[in-house]
Amino acid sequence: MTDPEAGKIHILSNATINKIAAGEVIERPASVVKELVENSLDAEATSIKVEITSDNSGITKIRISDDGYGMDADSALISFSRHATSKISKISDLYEISTMGFRGEALASIAAVSKVTMITKQRTLEPSPGTKIVIEGGDVVEQSPVSAPDGTSILVEKLFFNTPVRKKFLKSVKTEFTHIFRVVEEAALANSGISFQLLHNGKVSLSTGKSGSVLDTITYVYGTEYAKEMIPVKSLQTFMKVDGFCAPPSLDAPNSRKIIISVNNRPVYSLPLVQAVKRAYGTLLPRERYPVCFLNIRIDRKVVDVNVHPAKKEVRFSREKEITEEIVASVREALDSRNLLFSYGAGNKNIIRKVSVVDDTSQKPLFCVSSEDAVYNPYLGGGNKIPENRSDHSLAEYSTTDSRLRSSADTAESEEDDRKLPYMKVIGQVDDSYIVTQMRGSDEDEMVIIDQHAAHERIMYEIVCEKRTSGHISQELLVPSVIAFKPSESAALSENLQLLEEEGFFLEEFGKDTYALRAVPVILGKKAGTETLKDIVNDLLEGGRAQSLDILKEKISSTIACKAAIKAGTSLSVEQMERLVDQLSRTKNPYSCPHGRPTMISFSKSRLDSMFKRS
Repeated sequence: MTDPEAGKIHILSNATINKIAAGEVIERPASVVKELVENSLDAEATSIKVEITSDNSGITKIRISDDGYGMDADSALISFSRHATSKISKISDLYEISTMGFRGEALASIAAVSKVTMITKQRTLEPSPGTKIVIEGGDVVEQSPVSAPDGTSILVEKLFFNTPVRKKFLKSVKTEFTHIFRVVEEAALANSGISFQLLHNGKVSLSTGKSGSVLDTITYVYGTEYAKEMIPVKSLQTFMKVDGFCAPPSLDAPNSRKIIISVNNRPVYSLPLVQAVKRAYGTLLPRERYPVCFLNIRIDRKVVDVNVHPAKKEVRFSREKEITEEIVASVREALDSRNLLFSYGAGNKNIIRKVSVVDDTSQKPLFCVSSEDAVYNPYLGGGNKIPENRSDHSLAEYSTTDSRLRSSADTAESEEDDRKLPYMKVIGQVDDSYIVTQMRGSDEDEMVIIDQHAAHERIMYEIVCEKRTSGHISQELLVPSVIAFKPSESAALSENLQLLEEEGFFLEEFGKDTYALRAVPVILGKKAGTETLKDIVNDLLEGGRAQSLDILKEKISSTIACKAAIKAGTSLSVEQMERLVDQLSRTKNPYSCPHGRPTMISFSKSRLDSMFKRS
């Protein structure tokens, strides 16, 4: 028999409603910390203390204390009601929100699924008592006057005691505390004028000052060695201002968690902004690595909507394209302002340092090798000379290498003032793969080891990009190359014919799953062009449609440059090494290959002395 009440519409109880709302706002202990820290910020606190207590069962207590303006007894009680807030009063206020909170849901949601003890005292000129309120599962169990300092302290216990399903899905103490640490870390970086302290079982995990300097906060959180590598990022437009720091490529990360962005001092997550920061680094980083960047964006409040997510973490922008392009430009400008070189430092750790161009060809060599090859010095002039006493095989190899260097010479060998690197005297070659040079830096001589393939790959990549822009990208083959593909490869190729044409490959269908290759990029020959096309098709299959057009273009250009570049294992004459180093020094970014690997690593003389235990 059918229950007559089944399917009948009814109104949920307030307790049920509060628990549902709490599930949207309070996902884990870190959510409690986030909401209460935001309340402290809105209360104009100058000092915020977060204390976490845990045992084997999990996090048992969360206490947030601040020295903000506090509340009187009536406001303290009302603050636990749903939609009770001092932040907004009418719907139009949502378009210009200047506070962290505004919905009036946080305290009610927390109190619905835990035991909360609030002690607060309003900041007044006249002496007044504080107020203590205890709420458990949404019910008020105590309200009384107490002696208390100005500000508010909130203790949260028994979190999710009445929602066991949510409690069951909490992770380990270590994981949950990591999320809490990130909340406090982000809040501190977004509000450097406020002192933050995070304690776990009485031990200080994070402590910052209130100097107002983001760099000081980075120092507090990550340490002096980390902070001193930061590069300032600044930009000022009519509707937005970008301010913060980005790290050199050597301080990369395996994920995007160290791209910390705040909008009007609110830590936010925005995939377009994160992608903009990564795009700004371009080929300075491998595709699977992420930059480290701390940015605060001040923007017209009418341009940003913070009311799109229950936890107020995600935001949307009405002028997203302009904002992301400005972030890309400002971060790139910051990176371009620093001449970067991978330096082999103490403890076998690669660090980035600044070098200045010193045009001194008369330095005394740190290392000497003998060579019967003619030495080519691009700074002193001189023509090309094929070394004598070479076998037919070595002459053929020399000729091929010379041809590759000539193909990259037109663009690379430009004005003398375009050099990004100091003059480097070639000493020799190691394992037919690495070029050893001596560089006169701004402080002292250094030994610089250059990866010849990565270096030439960088040169060729910039030429590919430049030829794409100028339109001179293709060379027609005298005899078209007919290539058969698998059905899946043919489908990927068919979808991207226009893109490949823009990169210099001209193809026509020549039967089922077969194409005639009629032209290849100008820096590739017929054989290399065919091999490169097959590699590109594999990349298209692996990436699928999820990749953006810019990413696909970058991958194709990188693949073309890689195939056209001098390979590791190729013996070079001193003349060829000098030419390669000279071409590298004139590229826009001589410090990494298109895949983000370093092109060179330096050893300072003082570092070498230290390694050999010299005083």
